[in-house]
Parts: sequence; structure tokens; C-alpha cells
Amino acid sequence: MASAPHGGILKDLVARDEPISGQLKDEAAKLKDIVLTERQLCDLELIINGGFSPLEGSMNEADYTSVVDTLRLSDGTLFAMPVTSDVSCRY
Repeated sequence: MASAPHGGILKDLVARDEPISGQLKDEAAKLKDIVLTERQLCDLELIINGGFSPLEGSMNEADYTSVVDTLRLSDGTLFAMPVTSDVSCRY
């Protein structure tokens, strides 16, 4: 029997539906490029493939503060590492 994902739901954010995937690729082609460090890219990949479930993106301020203070998300889910997007304001 497989274990339940951390937080109860696997957040797999890969766009597998071909029409939606195509729309997202077209939209992304119009956006500015952002150069990521190895660490930023790793965090992004873990968010997308569900490795940081139950996160669906970088932590908001409430989750960040809660993780720093209590090692839990603001909803009480155990999460020992803050996950942030440390890109400059120019993006």
C-alpha cells in the first residue's frame, strides 16, 4: 500500500493536458526570461512535481513565519524548511 502524500494531497502541477500545455507554452514565450540559480531551479522543480506538497508555489508570509517559528505551515502541517522565491524586484 502506498503512503499518503505529505499534507494529504499530492500537488502535481505539471500541465499534462495537451491544449492547456500548449496555451501555457505560448503564454510563457511572451514573458520576460528569468535566470535561476541551481537552488532556485531545484525548488521550482520540487514545487512542480509535488516534492514540496502541499505547497503550490512559494510560501506566503503567514506560512513562512509559521515555518520559521514552529516548523509547521500556518494550517499546522509539519514543514521544516521555508520555501521562497528569492528573485530580484526587477522581475
